[in-house]
Parts: sequence; structure tokens; C-alpha cells
Amino acid sequence: MTPNRRIVVAIDGPSGAGKSTVARAVAKRLGILFLDTGAMYRAVAWAMLEQAELGKGGMGTDEAAIAAFLRRLRLRFSEDGERISVQLDSGPARDVSAEIRTPRVTSVVSQVSAVPIVREMLTREQQAIAAGRSVVAEGRDTTTVVFPHCDRKFFLTASLEERARRRKAERPELEAVSLQEVADEIAVRDERDSTRSVAPLRMASDAVLIDTTGLSLDEVVERIVRECAELLPAS
Repeated sequence: MTPNRRIVVAIDGPSGAGKSTVARAVAKRLGILFLDTGAMYRAVAWAMLEQAELGKGGMGTDEAAIAAFLRRLRLRFSEDGERISVQLDSGPARDVSAEIRTPRVTSVVSQVSAVPIVREMLTREQQAIAAGRSVVAEGRDTTTVVFPHCDRKFFLTASLEERARRRKAERPELEAVSLQEVADEIAVRDERDSTRSVAPLRMASDAVLIDTTGLSLDEVVERIVRECAELLPAS
């Protein structure tokens, strides 16, 4: 059911809590755009890796160089928010939806996300996307930084073991990796995201906390849709 006015629903939480899957399903139920902010950071990380590998020189931590690079970069979502493309200068747009999920990008996206100028520029881009349409946005700072005054906020969490199981199930390349190793990797990511100086991961004081441990996708989605019921047109 499509809302009768522009609304923004933000879903936050740590890695493996189910943000993307839940946000995607909620957006479909509400009939509005799924805004995958994490995909945007991954796309920037992919583009920075490509820039270095194409022999144009690495940018390191030089924020001026990174800012100049970002100004040349265009990120575009498909109409349903499921696919993202990257365009550099006037070159052809390239669909990188699959490539941004590879271990190569995953290994650096957290560091790229912590660069202040990257967060600043992508935050503005995310706000611009939502300025003209209704969205369900997911990410690690959507409720606290990107959309602090949105219509509804949710913070999803789950036990570390549960999040590690989900991560292994979602990523075939982790089949040979032990559950403990995956859990350790997530714990390191949690620490890094929670202690970074720019837009650290934290729960907004007015967010609804949902522990998804042991809950099905449908149960979590139904809970969020019920919380958003008053935003929807009367049936």
C-alpha cells in the first residue's frame, strides 16, 4: 500500500542484523523505494579500488584527492533500488551490483566509510534522494545522522552467533570459513563502526529496538509495517 504522503523510514543496526533484507521487504510492502546506503559506500570503495588498479594512482587518505574523485563519480540506483551503477566523468555507466559484494570490496569498505569526506558527500546524496520521494533507508547511521528527523526509526540487532550464521549463509565464499572466524570478523567490524570518530554506530534515543534473534523475516517485517500503519492511507 503506497503512502499518501512522502515518508522516510530508517533502519539502523550492526552488521548481520538483517537490515538490508528487512528494509527491502518493508519497502516492497509499503510500495516505496529501498535506499541501500551501504551499497553506496561499497560502490565508492569499488571505484577507489578500480582507480588505483587502473594505474591512475592511489588516493590514500588524502581527503582533497578523495573529494575531487567523488565529484567525478555518479552513483545511480535502479527504480526499485535493487541495482546500483557507477559512472566516472562522462564515461559509460557500469552496473556494479554484484562486484560490490565481493570479498575484495568487503575488506576495505569499512575503512572507506570512515573517511569524513566520503560520509559527508554520501550523506548529502542520500538526503537528496529522499527529498523528492518516500524511502525505506538502511545503514549504520541512517537514524542518527542521515535522517535524524524521519517518520519512523528502527534499530535491528541480533546475537553475535546469529549474525555470524546469517553472514555465512548469505556469502558462499565463506563456506570454508569457521563460524567462529566469521563471528570474530563481525566483532571487529562492530568495534570499528562503534568507535569511529565520524557517524559512529549507535542507537537513536527515539528508535524502536528489535532483537531479530530467533525471529523470521516475516515476523520482523510485520512488526515494522504495523509500527508504520498510521503513516499509510486508510483502507
